[in-house]
Amino acid sequence: MIVTNQKAGLWARGILAAGLYIVAAAMLALSLPAVGVETTPTSDPDTAAGAFFCLVLSALFLAATAAVSFRWKTARALCLLHLILMVIVWTQVPTPF
Repeated sequence: MIVTNQKAGLWARGILAAGLYIVAAAMLALSLPAVGVETTPTSDPDTAAGAFFCLVLSALFLAATAAVSFRWKTARALCLLHLILMVIVWTQVPTPF
């Protein structure tokens, strides 16, 4: 009985981690249209602000994913790769300020 509950718990953590990571990846993808956009007086500052908001949400969901899947080496590697991509995107998005 205990072994079954442990397996169910592992499955639940795995499904939760996968769902959180999918949301984090989707938030990162939503910020990609703002990459490389030049800031001019006629450009929309909401584009950059929205991209920064999506990047912050992506970081929060990535942190939640890392907290749920802290023992799995594959999940750690995936979170590290996502974090590197997020830093690259963050440096390419113009500042809204």
